[in-house]
Amino acid sequence: MLNSTATRTPAAALMALPVAYGLFLLMNSLIDVKEITLEPVASRILDVITPQRPDPDAPVTKRTKPTPLESATQPPPPPRASATHTDIILPTPFIHGAVPTGVPTHVKMPTIGPVMISSRDYQVVRPPLPTYPRRAAERGISGTCNVAFSIDPRGKPFRVSAVCSDPIFVSEAEGSVAKAEFAPQLVDGQFVTVTGLEYPLEFKLGE
Repeated sequence: MLNSTATRTPAAALMALPVAYGLFLLMNSLIDVKEITLEPVASRILDVITPQRPDPDAPVTKRTKPTPLESATQPPPPPRASATHTDIILPTPFIHGAVPTGVPTHVKMPTIGPVMISSRDYQVVRPPLPTYPRRAAERGISGTCNVAFSIDPRGKPFRVSAVCSDPIFVSEAEGSVAKAEFAPQLVDGQFVTVTGLEYPLEFKLGE
């Protein structure tokens, strides 16, 4: 049995040798790489790009400079108002009325009439027109007031303050003078503020 095995192995090897050689030749033919020849590509040469230099002989156009605008003349500053202290004593207007016998539903209050006052080129354009306070008329109260005030360059009263013999007249006295209009005072061609003025008022019921 051993002899048969020993004889089979060399016989099988001899038979397999041509088969292996044939496979080797087949694989070699399959993996054979042929030489690849690349075709030459035409190269493109770029031109040299250079910036164009300005021609020194070419005429140069000169731009005219814009003409500067003339500066506008500034208007003169407004005149400054200066305060002037004056002591002007105005005459006292009288308010006449009658003592009411009862307390009617509608009480007709007496009013002061227009008074034109002129002193030192100073004039009342629209005088104070106070009305008799209702409570004072009902109670039969009379009194006087000194109304201190100043006038601006437009002739408008300001800083109005009244001192009255009875406080019941203060509100009406100050309100009437504040609504009045006075001629402004002219000094050296300019209207100025006038201070230290007093306007006397008298609230008196008729007999």
